[in-house]
Amino acid sequence: MNPPTDPTTAPTAPATRLPLVPASRGLRRTWILAFGSLAAAFPLYTWVIFGFDADRERVADVFAVHVTIAYFVGIFAAALPLPSLRSWTPAQRLQAVVLAFVTCSYLTHLSWELAWLVLHERIAEARDSVWAYTWWAYIDGGDLRYFHAENHFLMIEVLSVANGLIGITGLVLLHRRGTGDLRAVLLIMSTAVTHTVLTWYYYGTEILSGFASVNTASALDVGVKFILLNSPWLIAPWLVLAWGYRLLAAPRR
Repeated sequence: MNPPTDPTTAPTAPATRLPLVPASRGLRRTWILAFGSLAAAFPLYTWVIFGFDADRERVADVFAVHVTIAYFVGIFAAALPLPSLRSWTPAQRLQAVVLAFVTCSYLTHLSWELAWLVLHERIAEARDSVWAYTWWAYIDGGDLRYFHAENHFLMIEVLSVANGLIGITGLVLLHRRGTGDLRAVLLIMSTAVTHTVLTWYYYGTEILSGFASVNTASALDVGVKFILLNSPWLIAPWLVLAWGYRLLAAPRR
């Protein structure tokens, strides 16, 4: 006969950690469509410009509208009335929005912005080069500060890249250890504060300069390329803070 097992010393099965985002085919497809089209936009519009000698400003207009829609749909996809999300709680939807935002934001900081920061002088001299159109698509009719970068503007990008490094560290911890890891939550929340401050600084310095680097004669240049394209970084950080506060305030064992 086996001796009785002492429940205080018996081994316990490791707890199964729930996925950060529940399975949803509709949400996954929406993310693939939005963020996939965003990634494809850069080679697509480069091919249009250099393969067909298309008008740069008109292509830049279409590019800006495309990217803006892709960002908004991809980031806020979990807030859409998708059939597969009907059973989701508000907390699950919020977490999915936050994860979509921080993932695409950190990747943007550590790819497009980091490369511009390193190569901005060469990019400014390479308007007619295929490799540089990834940045010139935004400079054309967009923000000329990316063409003639001054020190204060360079510092915005330095801080954005640093924010991306901090955030990606928190995101890795979150995926490895779950939302119970306070370090991950706090790191991601800290980037939300920086996002808000930097974005307002980005807007404010241009407004105070009298829109010296943005074409105010074009409603699309001001409304889409300057305001709407960057506005997710004013909206979503508040959702990140709400998400983080909810996790920090939750009772713990």
